[in-house]
Amino acid sequence: MQWNKKQIVTAIRPFSLEGEAELTKMEQEYCFFYGIDFYRTLPGVTQRLGFFSSLGFKVVMHYFSPSDAKGTVLVMHGYFDHVGLYRHLIRFLLQKGYAVVCYDQPGHGLSSGDEAAIKSFAHYQAVLNDCLNIVKSNLVQPLHAIGQSTGAAVLIDYYLAFGLDQDSGAFDRVILLAPLVRPVGWKAALRLHALLRPFFTTWKRDLRKNTGDSQFLRFLHHIDPLQSKTISVAWVTSLKRWIPRIESSAPVDMELTVIQGEEDGTVDWRHNLIVLNRKFRKTQVYYLPKAEHHLVNESPEIREKMLDIIKRVFDA
Repeated sequence: MQWNKKQIVTAIRPFSLEGEAELTKMEQEYCFFYGIDFYRTLPGVTQRLGFFSSLGFKVVMHYFSPSDAKGTVLVMHGYFDHVGLYRHLIRFLLQKGYAVVCYDQPGHGLSSGDEAAIKSFAHYQAVLNDCLNIVKSNLVQPLHAIGQSTGAAVLIDYYLAFGLDQDSGAFDRVILLAPLVRPVGWKAALRLHALLRPFFTTWKRDLRKNTGDSQFLRFLHHIDPLQSKTISVAWVTSLKRWIPRIESSAPVDMELTVIQGEEDGTVDWRHNLIVLNRKFRKTQVYYLPKAEHHLVNESPEIREKMLDIIKRVFDA
């Protein structure tokens, strides 16, 4: 590995959609390492990388665009994830003619912040709104959104916290992949949290199997230098405060598409789908019988089914 996170984030430039799209040598090596060097592997694709400031965080954002984009998709990654892990989805969207915007959440990937931590889920909203304020006027419309797990939770919160609907929200179509409302074993997690919170700021992360793609799991558990080895107690505290707020929110006039794996052992998906059906005017759910949680990195067969659903939703 030739790239170094500290050197990249020290030298990274402010994000801009103006001027020539040019990555530094180390940024190119980072993109190559994760297989997101689409400026090189997909003809006609331009790629930008930079940071914007939000709540004191230095948030690293990516932009990919085919030569003649027919729309734009904002991709929101999940907890412990970062943009580098989303190459399959980004490549697919580019090949279908969409530009892609995505950023590393605070405490994840190349962005600053305490590792895998957030003081309030409202901070995720502030970062999302700052992102939209920076880029929305320059993006090819329509603007769609896809969120995986916690990324889906940020999109859920975007609509429910502000009472936004199909007309007032920023996105034309919204697709949630294995969305987080409550995780599996939430009551037990609350008891553990109550015991640990006074004494610890983190606890050891249990690297569980959450996809049928064994190569991805091996990379995640043993190779990826941007993976956190711990769970933040502050993040769990923030989730504890966020869940009742979301579950008590007023419904909104917005349509959602949910793609959910039936072998998901990370989120309490049966409960979560009940909540989403109550909160959104129409929730179209597609079930993937053998899929686990990390849908963007599932086995090729399952991933193709997921991508086909995404195509049909955006093309409809």
